[in-house]
Amino acid sequence: MIIDGHVHVFRAYSSYYPRTVDELAPAEREAPVERLLATMTAAGVDGAVLVPLGPEDGYVRDCVRLHPGRFVAIGVADAACTGRAVGTEPASALARRVAATGIRGLRMNWLGDPARPLRDSPAYPTLRWMAAHGLVLWLYAPPSQLPLLEQAAAEFGDLPIVLNHLGFCPIGMTVDQHGRPRIDIAVPPPTLPAVLALARFPSIRVMVSGQYAFSAAAFPYPDLDPVVREVHAAFGASRLLWASDFPWPSEVPGYGPLVELPRQHLPALAPAEQDAIYGGTVRDLFPGGWQQ
Repeated sequence: MIIDGHVHVFRAYSSYYPRTVDELAPAEREAPVERLLATMTAAGVDGAVLVPLGPEDGYVRDCVRLHPGRFVAIGVADAACTGRAVGTEPASALARRVAATGIRGLRMNWLGDPARPLRDSPAYPTLRWMAAHGLVLWLYAPPSQLPLLEQAAAEFGDLPIVLNHLGFCPIGMTVDQHGRPRIDIAVPPPTLPAVLALARFPSIRVMVSGQYAFSAAAFPYPDLDPVVREVHAAFGASRLLWASDFPWPSEVPGYGPLVELPRQHLPALAPAEQDAIYGGTVRDLFPGGWQQ
């Protein structure tokens, strides 16, 4: 069973499905779940982890409910969940979202002020609640957050953490000529040693994805081969998960080629390792309910 570990689905902006609108996703752009399902079927992919563009959970909630066994959903943190909304208790805010929508994790890019300990962060109660209730931390954060991430992994051993997009720590984003995110960063990134050091925490996994946004080369992004190999050596296949980042690269290089990328980067993968990267790790993170 192949599961795509990170995709974005969204409709054109409307009062029924309000969402984040920006240069990457202008109001008229959409990536509906029906298009995702057709794309997955053509490529032999069975399920996916849905991630909205912003903290509006309504569309991913409906997709999960309409297609049981195919999807789970991750929410995106807002000011309330990170303790930056006046008069709101952050863990209670997240608990209400989980009860209303069924999201099974939270994507965050901010854990706190890097100049202060994690326990002083207004997001600390949210992380504690997530660890206690089996939610997954989906992290895509700038380099300044790595020390706080290390503290979170050390303190909350029961909190599953997924580092998005090979553990790259982005600073700034543009939109390329294909309508995809572009992150101009050195390859290998200067944060790679710190990310590899996090492998000592068994709760941390890494997403094999996002190559199109970082690479200076065309598909299959050979300049990232050494990065993927080092991540694989540090974390092991059982803590890696393949993802397409649909819809951004679904035209260039195309969804089908993206499915092959882990095997391109790591041609010596054993069958058990492929099973982990292509679905086993996601099934371990989100047990129950997957249907082929």
